[in-house]
Amino acid sequence: MADKFIPPPYNYCDYRCSECEGQENCRVYKDDQERVMDHFRRGEDPYDPKIFMNDIKEIFKNTEEMIHKCAEEEGIELDQAQDEEMPDVNAEDYAVYRQAFEYFERAHAFIKDLQRSGIPDGMQLPYEDLMWYHTLIAAKAGRLVSGFIDDLLEEDIRSIEEQGTIAVIRKGIKRSQAALDNMLGELPNNLEEIAGLLDILGRIERQLDTDIRGK
Repeated sequence: MADKFIPPPYNYCDYRCSECEGQENCRVYKDDQERVMDHFRRGEDPYDPKIFMNDIKEIFKNTEEMIHKCAEEEGIELDQAQDEEMPDVNAEDYAVYRQAFEYFERAHAFIKDLQRSGIPDGMQLPYEDLMWYHTLIAAKAGRLVSGFIDDLLEEDIRSIEEQGTIAVIRKGIKRSQAALDNMLGELPNNLEEIAGLLDILGRIERQLDTDIRGK
């Protein structure tokens, strides 16, 4: 079965599987579907902020395991490394992640309000974009900062990985901004929430432009 899966792009992927023709051969799609279904089976909302944060921690754990596997394949003895050589990452230390998670929480609350009041006619596609990317931006910001201490990869490879992650975050921001702009004229009672979300997205963009490692 493992042979059927194409090499995953991971941090280059926006997980918009509904728009992708490679679902059947994609490990990323399979793993994400299993994650969502596991939450539903347990009666959990996979997009609840607390559930989502636990998933982020699991992503970090899996990333660490991948690093150890890579090190083993390269003959690097991580067990012999000093603790100070393998520092833990606290994602909240970095402004870009704090902003992304602030956006996630506020967008999640806005989405719940829309679900309760009903999605207006003609707003289904903007709503789907908003819902999809509000989790992705935060997840990819977490992935971005988790790589700041990854000294196992060569500098050029690490740079490619980092730029790939940033590109997906930017795509999520652009699609989310377009969705919110479309909602401005249709949801006059939500102008304050929409304006606030657009403001946070703008701050994330500026952080990416100026200092991705800023604290």
